[in-house]
Amino acid sequence: MTTRATDAPLVLVADADARASEALASALRGEGLQVVICRHAAIAVDAVAFHRPSVVVVDVSMDDGHGWDVATAARVHGKLPTIVIDRENDGAARRAAYAAGADDVVGATADPIEFATRVHARARRARPETRTGQVLRHRDLVMDVAAHEVRIAGRRVALTAQQFGLLRVILEAGGATLERSQLIARTDSLDTEPPSDRAIDLHITRLRHRLRDDPRTPRYIEAVYGVGYRLAQDDQPGPEGFGDYAVAVLDALPDAVLVVDPSLMLRFANLAAEHLFGVPRASLGGRHCGDLLDCRSCGGAPLDGPRCIGRAVLGGLGQVHDAPAIVRGPDGPIAAALSYGHVEVGKGKTLVTITVRRREDPSA
Repeated sequence: MTTRATDAPLVLVADADARASEALASALRGEGLQVVICRHAAIAVDAVAFHRPSVVVVDVSMDDGHGWDVATAARVHGKLPTIVIDRENDGAARRAAYAAGADDVVGATADPIEFATRVHARARRARPETRTGQVLRHRDLVMDVAAHEVRIAGRRVALTAQQFGLLRVILEAGGATLERSQLIARTDSLDTEPPSDRAIDLHITRLRHRLRDDPRTPRYIEAVYGVGYRLAQDDQPGPEGFGDYAVAVLDALPDAVLVVDPSLMLRFANLAAEHLFGVPRASLGGRHCGDLLDCRSCGGAPLDGPRCIGRAVLGGLGQVHDAPAIVRGPDGPIAAALSYGHVEVGKGKTLVTITVRRREDPSA
């Protein structure tokens, strides 16, 4: 598994500059911090909402100034410590950042290691490394131990004290299998039921129900036959270079997102795409995006070959926002707005994201 439950501080870096953000991320990881990088402001805003990072680092000039939305989200969601990157060395922007509640402003030429040290210091002050300050994570599930709060993709989940205790023990195990006897020993009283294997199984069933976790395709908790329970292993890995955090962010988005490689073969689909197209995403890998979308213009002309928007984006067209089109749906054509962007997943490796949003006015 690439994700593990941990109380190491999480730093969210919102920066469209791939080289600079990767250098900073490397330095931050060297300080023992967890890092999630967001290349687009809209995704970063969603990530702030459900990851509740210890520190937010943002280039407010990203996406034509929409980086300010990320800084605002950090203030709204618990006044999270925020460090602004000033790439233009703009005095007015620096003053605006402090006025907006930023804790620090750093120039674009700052040494990544020195920058990481400053972020680490801010993270230590923001969330002391004590058990009462633990934040445990697995995929898009976040447990704040001190606040006795669990959220999935930003949505608060109400748990009983017993369910919270069980989930905490499983998260703290970090993927190791816990026998039922261990769960009994490490969990407080289970209501009025006697401490038994059957009681544990019953509480796990109720916990899964609260988490909306299907035991047939578990996302959070899976059973190990004849032994006990553990965190669910990866069953839907993202493309190479995508960590579980990136997958969790995409799964939290309300619009369908597809990730395709340079040959336009599908590499990943988020949960919203599964719902929109009515196809289990596990069966989408390796299919050509044209076979799924069957994109057509509003006039009905096929958008394939040289008219394919994805092919044009891969050829250097750049990002495309809200292009009107008709795509194939499970119950007939869907009037959609298509947005395309690049995702760098390694040296020389570029994938394309396709966001499919239903158009409220099909005639537009």
